[in-house]
Amino acid sequence: MIRFGIVGMGIRGKLYAHTLAQSPYAQLVGVADSNAETLAGICTSEGVPGFGGYRELIDNAGLDAVIIATPDSQHKEAVLYAAGRGVHMLVEKPFSTSVAESDEMAATIAKRGVKCQVAFLNRWSQPIVTAKNNIAAGSIGSVLNINARLNDTIFVPTEMLAWSRESTVGWFLFPHLVDLVCWYCGTTVETVYAVGTTKKLASLGIETYDSIQATLNCADGTHSTITSSWVLPTGMPQVFDFKMEIIGTDGALYIDMQNQMVTLARESLKYLGSMNTEINGQAIGGSNLMLHSFIDCVRLDATPPVTELDGAMNTRVVSAIHESVTTGNVVRVPGN
Repeated sequence: MIRFGIVGMGIRGKLYAHTLAQSPYAQLVGVADSNAETLAGICTSEGVPGFGGYRELIDNAGLDAVIIATPDSQHKEAVLYAAGRGVHMLVEKPFSTSVAESDEMAATIAKRGVKCQVAFLNRWSQPIVTAKNNIAAGSIGSVLNINARLNDTIFVPTEMLAWSRESTVGWFLFPHLVDLVCWYCGTTVETVYAVGTTKKLASLGIETYDSIQATLNCADGTHSTITSSWVLPTGMPQVFDFKMEIIGTDGALYIDMQNQMVTLARESLKYLGSMNTEINGQAIGGSNLMLHSFIDCVRLDATPPVTELDGAMNTRVVSAIHESVTTGNVVRVPGN
């Protein structure tokens, strides 16, 4: 039985705890969170000991692996500490919000020889994987370009995330889109150009971008446009709006992750998240399947499909996007 700990017991940490309880190969043995009230509630609901920080958890819980689910900019220290003690890790995206930090993290993980999987959950999502399989089978020929948007309602930066002003819509949402562009095209991003807006959230005292749009130019000559905003109205049928258009030489693929086939009609319309439904007591969403995949990598001594190298490259691209927004220039992605 693989002994897991979780650092950060927000929405993602709680989801991972639920998934671990459904695994025949893994066991949650401890959690850490800086919020004493949150920590006490989780300890009671999961029946595990709680710790005030990642050091105490890693030093005292006898971990084989740890899930780092802290806010966007707070991954580095826990990653380095876990790697230094030989603990495998699943790290939430973005891997880091700093190129220098992500390079240090990746180098330390490689030096210590531990397994690291970065939580690009969409690689385990049924519609996303279906599109990937069709691309691999040649259904649309060679990919020419991708247009993608991943938006959230204003509920996310104003209510769901207490730390939204410490991040951006780019760091919170773009890692997903950048990862899928690279995965679908089988290439890396060489240069980016981006623009952003700051109006709505700034008027509410949250000094961060409302939206960012970017053009990604890849090494194989393909290009993509990605857009993320997190100020959509709360009346949207889901908290997110995620759509992709993948254009190839012989066809195109269209993905709509917002409408998941079941609509509830009452005072307003609501799309039900059918891909996160439990069947026979097992959660089948992308996040759940991703964690089960990581558990298998640890127990079978396999390399995770998305490693710290992918995470570090993703950080380089998203960092370049932010630099382009600030400078108004086309920016070359470091290392490419």
